[in-house]
Amino acid sequence: MSKRMFARVGALLGATVMSAGVLVAVASPAQAASLGTITLTETNGTVDANPMFTSATSADPCPTGYGENAGLRVGPVGGPYQNLGRPLGGGGFDQADVTIEPNRSFATALGATPAPGNYLIIIECFSLTAGRHADEFQLPIVVEGSNWRVDTGPVAEATATDLAIAPAGPVESGAEVTLTATVTPAAATGTVEFRRGAGTVIGSAPVASGSATLTTTSLPIGTHSITASFVPANASAFQPSASSAQSVTVEPGDGPSGQQEIVADVTPGAFSLAVAGNQALLAGGTVGGSATGDLQSATVTDLRGSNAGWDLTGQLEDFNTTPATTPIGAANLTWAPTASKTSGSGSVSAGTSADLGATRTLCSAAAASSAGVFSCGAGLTLSVPDTATPGGYAATLTLTLA
Repeated sequence: MSKRMFARVGALLGATVMSAGVLVAVASPAQAASLGTITLTETNGTVDANPMFTSATSADPCPTGYGENAGLRVGPVGGPYQNLGRPLGGGGFDQADVTIEPNRSFATALGATPAPGNYLIIIECFSLTAGRHADEFQLPIVVEGSNWRVDTGPVAEATATDLAIAPAGPVESGAEVTLTATVTPAAATGTVEFRRGAGTVIGSAPVASGSATLTTTSLPIGTHSITASFVPANASAFQPSASSAQSVTVEPGDGPSGQQEIVADVTPGAFSLAVAGNQALLAGGTVGGSATGDLQSATVTDLRGSNAGWDLTGQLEDFNTTPATTPIGAANLTWAPTASKTSGSGSVSAGTSADLGATRTLCSAAAASSAGVFSCGAGLTLSVPDTATPGGYAATLTLTLA
Protein backbone atom coordinates (compact mmCIF):
# COMPACT_ATOMS: atom_id res chain seq x y z
CA MET A 1 0.00 0.00 0.00
CA SER A 2 1.92 3.80 -0.86
CA LYS A 3 1.74 6.70 1.73
CA ARG A 4 2.28 10.39 0.96
CA MET A 5 2.96 13.44 3.04
CA PHE A 6 3.64 17.00 1.86
CA ALA A 7 5.42 19.86 3.60
CA ARG A 8 6.33 23.25 2.10
CA VAL A 9 9.54 24.93 3.16
CA GLY A 10 11.55 27.92 2.00
CA ALA A 11 15.14 29.14 2.12
CA LEU A 12 17.19 32.31 1.94
CA LEU A 13 19.83 32.87 -0.74
CA GLY A 14 22.00 35.87 -0.03
CA ALA A 15 25.43 36.93 -1.17
CA THR A 16 27.14 34.22 0.87
CA VAL A 17 24.54 31.78 2.28
CA MET A 18 21.88 29.59 0.62
CA SER A 19 19.45 27.03 2.00
CA ALA A 20 16.98 25.00 -0.03
CA GLY A 21 13.59 23.69 1.03
CA VAL A 22 12.17 20.35 -0.03
CA LEU A 23 8.50 19.37 -0.43
CA VAL A 24 8.27 15.68 0.42
CA ALA A 25 5.59 13.28 -0.80
CA VAL A 26 5.15 9.68 0.35
CA ALA A 27 3.02 7.28 -1.74
CA SER A 28 0.54 4.87 -0.13
CA PRO A 29 0.06 1.31 -1.43
CA ALA A 30 -3.32 0.90 0.17
CA GLN A 31 -6.27 0.27 -2.13
CA ALA A 32 -8.27 3.51 -2.08
CA ALA A 33 -11.97 4.15 -2.69
CA SER A 34 -13.19 6.61 -5.30
CA LEU A 35 -14.03 10.22 -4.44
CA GLY A 36 -15.63 10.53 -7.88
CA THR A 37 -14.71 10.31 -11.52
CA ILE A 38 -12.28 12.29 -13.69
CA THR A 39 -12.99 13.99 -17.02
CA LEU A 40 -10.21 13.96 -19.63
CA THR A 41 -9.86 16.31 -22.59
CA GLU A 42 -9.26 13.21 -24.74
CA THR A 43 -10.83 9.81 -24.10
CA ASN A 44 -8.27 7.76 -26.07
CA GLY A 45 -4.79 7.94 -27.55
CA THR A 46 -1.49 6.14 -27.96
CA VAL A 47 0.60 5.03 -25.00
CA ASP A 48 3.62 7.05 -26.18
CA ALA A 49 1.81 10.33 -27.01
CA ASN A 50 3.42 13.16 -25.02
CA PRO A 51 1.58 14.40 -23.07
CA MET A 52 -0.83 11.50 -22.64
CA PHE A 53 -3.75 14.00 -22.86
CA THR A 54 -4.20 17.74 -22.46
CA SER A 55 -5.72 17.92 -18.99
CA ALA A 56 -7.70 16.00 -16.34
CA THR A 57 -10.43 17.49 -14.13
CA SER A 58 -11.92 15.95 -10.98
CA ALA A 59 -15.71 15.69 -10.62
CA ASP A 60 -15.61 17.64 -7.32
CA PRO A 61 -13.17 19.61 -5.20
CA CYS A 62 -10.83 17.74 -2.88
CA PRO A 63 -12.34 16.89 0.53
CA THR A 64 -12.36 19.77 2.99
CA GLY A 65 -8.97 20.16 4.63
CA TYR A 66 -7.17 18.20 1.90
CA GLY A 67 -6.67 21.01 -0.59
CA GLU A 68 -3.03 21.94 0.08
CA ASN A 69 -1.60 19.85 -2.78
CA ALA A 70 -2.93 17.65 -5.59
CA GLY A 71 -1.29 15.05 -7.81
CA LEU A 72 -2.06 13.23 -11.08
CA ARG A 73 -0.92 9.61 -11.40
CA VAL A 74 -1.51 6.47 -13.49
CA GLY A 75 -0.92 2.76 -12.94
CA PRO A 76 -2.49 -0.71 -12.95
CA VAL A 77 -5.64 -1.21 -10.90
CA GLY A 78 -4.53 -1.51 -7.27
CA GLY A 79 -1.20 0.24 -7.97
CA PRO A 80 1.59 1.08 -7.91
CA TYR A 81 0.81 4.50 -9.46
CA GLN A 82 3.35 6.79 -11.14
CA ASN A 83 3.34 10.56 -11.68
CA LEU A 84 1.80 11.84 -14.93
CA GLY A 85 2.67 15.44 -14.08
CA ARG A 86 4.22 17.58 -11.42
CA PRO A 87 2.19 17.82 -8.19
CA LEU A 88 0.21 21.04 -7.73
CA GLY A 89 0.89 23.22 -4.70
CA GLY A 90 -0.33 26.45 -3.23
CA GLY A 91 -3.60 25.27 -1.64
CA GLY A 92 -7.24 25.95 -2.49
CA PHE A 93 -7.90 22.59 -4.18
CA ASP A 94 -10.77 21.87 -1.77
CA GLN A 95 -12.56 24.99 -3.05
CA ALA A 96 -13.11 24.01 -6.73
CA ASP A 97 -12.73 21.07 -9.09
CA VAL A 98 -9.06 20.17 -9.62
CA THR A 99 -7.56 20.45 -13.13
CA ILE A 100 -4.06 19.07 -13.76
CA GLU A 101 -2.06 18.98 -16.99
CA PRO A 102 0.21 15.96 -17.58
CA ASN A 103 3.76 16.55 -18.81
CA ARG A 104 4.68 13.08 -20.05
CA SER A 105 3.37 10.04 -21.94
CA PHE A 106 1.74 6.97 -20.44
CA ALA A 107 4.82 4.87 -21.30
CA THR A 108 7.22 7.43 -19.80
CA ALA A 109 5.21 7.59 -16.56
CA LEU A 110 5.40 3.81 -16.10
CA GLY A 111 9.02 3.60 -17.26
CA ALA A 112 8.06 0.98 -19.88
CA THR A 113 5.43 0.30 -22.53
CA PRO A 114 2.26 -0.64 -20.59
CA ALA A 115 1.04 -4.19 -21.10
CA PRO A 116 -2.55 -4.69 -22.33
CA GLY A 117 -5.01 -4.62 -19.43
CA ASN A 118 -6.84 -2.41 -16.98
CA TYR A 119 -5.37 0.75 -15.42
CA LEU A 120 -6.52 3.74 -13.36
CA ILE A 121 -5.87 7.44 -13.74
CA ILE A 122 -6.13 9.05 -10.28
CA ILE A 123 -6.13 12.53 -8.78
CA GLU A 124 -4.88 12.60 -5.17
CA CYS A 125 -5.52 15.23 -2.50
CA PHE A 126 -3.23 16.20 0.34
CA SER A 127 -3.35 18.01 3.66
CA LEU A 128 -0.27 19.82 4.93
CA THR A 129 -0.68 18.18 8.35
CA ALA A 130 -2.64 14.95 7.71
CA GLY A 131 -0.91 13.88 4.49
CA ARG A 132 -2.63 12.05 1.65
CA HIS A 133 -6.40 11.53 1.76
CA ALA A 134 -7.25 7.83 2.00
CA ASP A 135 -9.45 8.02 -1.11
CA GLU A 136 -8.90 9.49 -4.56
CA PHE A 137 -10.65 10.49 -7.79
CA GLN A 138 -10.47 7.58 -10.23
CA LEU A 139 -10.98 6.95 -13.96
CA PRO A 140 -10.57 3.39 -15.32
CA ILE A 141 -8.82 3.04 -18.68
CA VAL A 142 -7.95 0.05 -20.87
CA VAL A 143 -4.74 -0.58 -22.84
CA GLU A 144 -5.21 -2.46 -26.11
CA GLY A 145 -2.03 -2.90 -28.13
CA SER A 146 -0.27 0.47 -28.35
CA ASN A 147 -3.45 2.45 -27.59
CA TRP A 148 -5.38 3.41 -24.47
CA ARG A 149 -9.04 4.38 -24.02
CA VAL A 150 -11.43 5.24 -21.19
CA ASP A 151 -13.00 2.00 -19.93
CA THR A 152 -16.75 1.92 -20.51
CA GLY A 153 -17.38 -1.77 -19.87
CA PRO A 154 -18.43 -4.50 -20.32
CA VAL A 155 -19.68 -5.45 -16.84
CA ALA A 156 -18.26 -8.73 -15.56
CA GLU A 157 -20.73 -11.66 -15.82
CA ALA A 158 -22.13 -13.07 -12.57
CA THR A 159 -21.17 -16.62 -11.57
CA ALA A 160 -22.51 -19.24 -9.14
CA THR A 161 -20.56 -21.92 -7.27
CA ASP A 162 -21.99 -25.15 -5.81
CA LEU A 163 -20.11 -27.66 -3.63
CA ALA A 164 -20.49 -31.43 -3.31
CA ILE A 165 -18.61 -33.64 -0.80
CA ALA A 166 -18.02 -37.38 -1.24
CA PRO A 167 -18.50 -39.55 0.65
CA ALA A 168 -21.46 -37.75 2.17
CA GLY A 169 -21.53 -39.72 5.44
CA PRO A 170 -18.97 -39.77 8.25
CA VAL A 171 -15.44 -40.84 7.25
CA GLU A 172 -12.56 -42.23 9.28
CA SER A 173 -9.53 -40.07 10.02
CA GLY A 174 -7.05 -40.30 7.15
CA ALA A 175 -9.63 -41.44 4.59
CA GLU A 176 -9.95 -39.63 1.25
CA VAL A 177 -12.58 -36.92 0.97
CA THR A 178 -13.33 -35.50 -2.49
CA LEU A 179 -14.51 -31.90 -2.79
CA THR A 180 -16.10 -30.98 -6.13
CA ALA A 181 -17.09 -27.41 -7.01
CA THR A 182 -19.33 -26.68 -9.99
CA VAL A 183 -19.01 -23.17 -11.44
CA THR A 184 -21.58 -21.67 -13.80
CA PRO A 185 -21.42 -20.48 -16.51
CA ALA A 186 -19.13 -23.27 -17.67
CA ALA A 187 -17.10 -20.80 -19.75
CA ALA A 188 -15.75 -19.16 -16.56
CA THR A 189 -12.05 -19.86 -15.98
CA GLY A 190 -9.99 -19.44 -12.84
CA THR A 191 -9.45 -21.39 -9.61
CA VAL A 192 -11.54 -22.58 -6.69
CA GLU A 193 -10.29 -22.27 -3.11
CA PHE A 194 -11.69 -24.82 -0.66
CA ARG A 195 -11.89 -23.63 2.94
CA ARG A 196 -12.63 -25.21 6.30
CA GLY A 197 -14.34 -23.04 8.89
CA ALA A 198 -13.93 -19.28 8.82
CA GLY A 199 -10.81 -19.19 6.66
CA THR A 200 -8.49 -22.22 6.80
CA VAL A 201 -7.57 -23.02 3.19
CA ILE A 202 -7.60 -26.77 2.52
CA GLY A 203 -6.31 -26.33 -1.04
CA SER A 204 -7.19 -25.03 -4.48
CA ALA A 205 -7.85 -26.45 -7.93
CA PRO A 206 -8.22 -25.02 -11.44
CA VAL A 207 -11.64 -24.78 -13.07
CA ALA A 208 -12.00 -26.90 -16.23
CA SER A 209 -15.32 -27.14 -18.11
CA GLY A 210 -17.11 -25.65 -15.11
CA SER A 211 -15.69 -28.03 -12.49
CA ALA A 212 -12.85 -28.07 -9.95
CA THR A 213 -11.97 -31.08 -7.76
CA LEU A 214 -9.73 -31.51 -4.72
CA THR A 215 -9.07 -34.76 -2.84
CA THR A 216 -7.68 -34.56 0.69
CA THR A 217 -6.84 -36.93 3.55
CA SER A 218 -5.85 -34.22 6.01
CA LEU A 219 -9.17 -33.25 7.57
CA PRO A 220 -8.87 -33.46 11.39
CA ILE A 221 -11.31 -35.38 13.57
CA GLY A 222 -14.55 -33.48 14.13
CA THR A 223 -17.40 -31.95 12.17
CA HIS A 224 -16.34 -29.28 9.70
CA SER A 225 -18.07 -26.63 7.61
CA ILE A 226 -16.60 -26.61 4.08
CA THR A 227 -17.05 -23.87 1.44
CA ALA A 228 -15.75 -23.32 -2.10
CA SER A 229 -14.86 -19.85 -3.49
CA PHE A 230 -14.39 -19.17 -7.19
CA VAL A 231 -11.59 -16.73 -8.10
CA PRO A 232 -11.90 -15.71 -11.79
CA ALA A 233 -8.82 -15.59 -14.00
CA ASN A 234 -10.24 -12.44 -15.66
CA ALA A 235 -12.07 -10.25 -13.16
CA SER A 236 -13.33 -7.99 -15.95
CA ALA A 237 -15.12 -10.93 -17.60
CA PHE A 238 -16.49 -12.91 -14.62
CA GLN A 239 -17.40 -12.08 -11.04
CA PRO A 240 -16.23 -14.19 -8.06
CA SER A 241 -18.73 -16.33 -6.16
CA ALA A 242 -18.87 -18.69 -3.18
CA SER A 243 -20.85 -21.80 -2.35
CA SER A 244 -23.05 -22.36 0.65
CA ALA A 245 -21.39 -24.31 3.49
CA GLN A 246 -21.48 -28.11 3.43
CA SER A 247 -20.81 -30.28 6.49
CA VAL A 248 -18.47 -33.27 6.74
CA THR A 249 -17.74 -35.37 9.86
CA VAL A 250 -14.40 -37.12 10.42
CA GLU A 251 -14.38 -39.87 13.07
CA PRO A 252 -11.44 -41.54 14.84
CA GLY A 253 -10.12 -44.74 13.27
CA ASP A 254 -9.23 -47.96 15.10
CA GLY A 255 -7.55 -47.49 18.47
CA PRO A 256 -7.53 -44.54 20.80
CA SER A 257 -6.37 -41.23 19.45
CA GLY A 258 -6.61 -37.62 20.28
CA GLN A 259 -6.15 -34.49 18.28
CA GLN A 260 -6.36 -30.78 18.82
CA GLU A 261 -6.02 -28.03 16.30
CA ILE A 262 -3.83 -25.06 17.17
CA VAL A 263 -5.05 -21.96 15.33
CA ALA A 264 -3.32 -18.60 15.15
CA ASP A 265 -4.57 -15.70 13.07
CA VAL A 266 -1.70 -13.68 11.65
CA THR A 267 -2.60 -10.35 10.07
CA PRO A 268 -0.40 -8.20 7.83
CA GLY A 269 1.64 -5.51 9.54
CA ALA A 270 2.56 -2.04 8.34
CA PHE A 271 3.95 -1.02 4.98
CA SER A 272 4.77 2.60 5.59
CA LEU A 273 7.15 5.49 5.13
CA ALA A 274 7.91 8.08 7.81
CA VAL A 275 10.06 11.17 7.27
CA ALA A 276 12.03 12.64 10.20
CA GLY A 277 11.19 16.26 9.36
CA ASN A 278 9.68 18.66 6.86
CA GLN A 279 12.80 20.62 5.90
CA ALA A 280 16.06 19.74 4.21
CA LEU A 281 18.28 22.81 4.59
CA LEU A 282 21.33 23.47 2.42
CA ALA A 283 24.02 25.83 3.68
CA GLY A 284 27.10 27.61 2.40
CA GLY A 285 25.68 28.46 -1.02
CA THR A 286 26.96 31.37 -3.10
CA VAL A 287 26.35 32.41 -6.69
CA GLY A 288 28.65 30.24 -8.78
CA GLY A 289 29.38 27.97 -5.80
CA SER A 290 27.54 25.16 -4.10
CA ALA A 291 25.36 24.48 -1.07
CA THR A 292 25.36 21.26 0.95
CA GLY A 293 23.20 19.54 3.50
CA ASP A 294 21.41 16.30 4.31
CA LEU A 295 18.01 14.91 3.39
CA GLN A 296 15.76 14.27 6.37
CA SER A 297 16.00 10.51 7.03
CA ALA A 298 13.16 8.31 5.76
CA THR A 299 12.11 5.17 7.68
CA VAL A 300 10.61 2.33 5.62
CA THR A 301 8.63 -0.33 7.49
CA ASP A 302 7.72 -3.53 5.61
CA LEU A 303 5.82 -5.96 7.83
CA ARG A 304 3.28 -7.07 5.23
CA GLY A 305 4.39 -10.69 5.44
CA SER A 306 4.69 -10.94 1.65
CA ASN A 307 8.43 -10.15 1.45
CA ALA A 308 7.57 -8.78 -1.99
CA GLY A 309 10.34 -6.15 -2.23
CA TRP A 310 10.06 -2.37 -2.53
CA ASP A 311 11.69 0.73 -4.00
CA LEU A 312 11.88 4.24 -2.54
CA THR A 313 12.40 6.75 -5.35
CA GLY A 314 12.72 10.53 -5.49
CA GLN A 315 11.60 13.01 -8.15
CA LEU A 316 12.59 16.69 -7.89
CA GLU A 317 11.17 19.74 -9.65
CA ASP A 318 13.20 22.83 -10.50
CA PHE A 319 14.16 25.32 -7.76
CA ASN A 320 12.19 28.55 -8.04
CA THR A 321 12.35 31.82 -6.15
CA THR A 322 9.97 34.61 -5.18
CA PRO A 323 9.79 37.04 -6.92
CA ALA A 324 10.16 34.76 -9.94
CA THR A 325 13.56 34.66 -11.66
CA THR A 326 15.35 32.09 -13.79
CA PRO A 327 14.95 28.75 -11.94
CA ILE A 328 17.80 26.51 -10.88
CA GLY A 329 17.30 23.18 -12.66
CA ALA A 330 16.61 20.00 -10.72
CA ALA A 331 19.71 18.42 -12.30
CA ASN A 332 21.85 20.91 -10.33
CA LEU A 333 21.01 18.99 -7.13
CA THR A 334 22.88 15.71 -6.58
CA TRP A 335 22.45 13.23 -3.80
CA ALA A 336 24.61 10.47 -2.30
CA PRO A 337 22.15 7.93 -0.83
CA THR A 338 22.75 5.94 2.35
CA ALA A 339 20.76 3.01 3.75
CA SER A 340 20.84 0.81 6.84
CA LYS A 341 18.70 -1.84 8.52
CA THR A 342 17.14 -1.00 11.85
CA SER A 343 15.57 -4.43 12.47
CA GLY A 344 14.15 -7.46 10.67
CA SER A 345 15.34 -10.29 8.45
CA GLY A 346 15.61 -8.34 5.19
CA SER A 347 18.35 -6.20 3.71
CA VAL A 348 18.42 -2.78 2.08
CA SER A 349 20.58 -1.23 -0.67
CA ALA A 350 21.35 2.45 -1.12
CA GLY A 351 20.73 4.03 -4.51
CA THR A 352 23.48 5.34 -6.79
CA SER A 353 24.86 8.84 -6.33
CA ALA A 354 23.33 10.93 -9.12
CA ASP A 355 21.78 14.26 -10.04
CA LEU A 356 18.01 14.61 -9.59
CA GLY A 357 17.24 15.66 -13.14
CA ALA A 358 15.22 12.43 -13.41
CA THR A 359 13.54 9.98 -11.03
CA ARG A 360 16.24 8.29 -8.91
CA THR A 361 16.30 5.44 -6.38
CA LEU A 362 17.06 6.48 -2.80
CA CYS A 363 17.05 2.91 -1.45
CA SER A 364 15.48 -0.46 -2.24
CA ALA A 365 14.95 -3.99 -0.95
CA ALA A 366 14.75 -7.01 -3.24
CA ALA A 367 11.93 -9.53 -3.26
CA ALA A 368 12.41 -12.34 -0.71
CA SER A 369 14.56 -10.07 1.50
CA SER A 370 12.52 -6.90 2.09
CA ALA A 371 11.00 -7.54 5.53
CA GLY A 372 11.98 -5.28 8.42
CA VAL A 373 12.52 -1.63 9.32
CA PHE A 374 15.09 0.41 7.37
CA SER A 375 16.52 3.94 7.40
CA CYS A 376 17.37 5.79 4.17
CA GLY A 377 19.00 9.18 3.73
CA ALA A 378 21.26 11.17 1.44
CA GLY A 379 23.86 13.89 1.41
CA LEU A 380 22.75 16.79 -0.82
CA THR A 381 24.86 19.16 -2.95
CA LEU A 382 23.31 21.99 -4.99
CA SER A 383 25.48 23.53 -7.72
CA VAL A 384 24.51 27.22 -7.98
CA PRO A 385 24.93 28.70 -11.50
CA ASP A 386 27.09 31.80 -11.78
CA THR A 387 24.06 33.49 -13.36
CA ALA A 388 21.71 32.78 -10.43
CA THR A 389 19.84 35.72 -8.97
CA PRO A 390 20.25 35.90 -5.18
CA GLY A 391 16.97 35.19 -3.42
CA GLY A 392 14.96 32.52 -1.65
CA TYR A 393 14.78 29.26 -3.67
CA ALA A 394 12.61 26.19 -3.01
CA ALA A 395 11.88 22.97 -4.85
CA THR A 396 9.51 20.04 -4.47
CA LEU A 397 10.91 16.55 -3.89
CA THR A 398 8.49 13.62 -4.17
CA LEU A 399 9.46 10.39 -2.38
CA THR A 400 7.47 7.38 -3.59
CA LEU A 401 7.42 4.01 -1.82
CA ALA A 402 6.20 1.18 -4.05
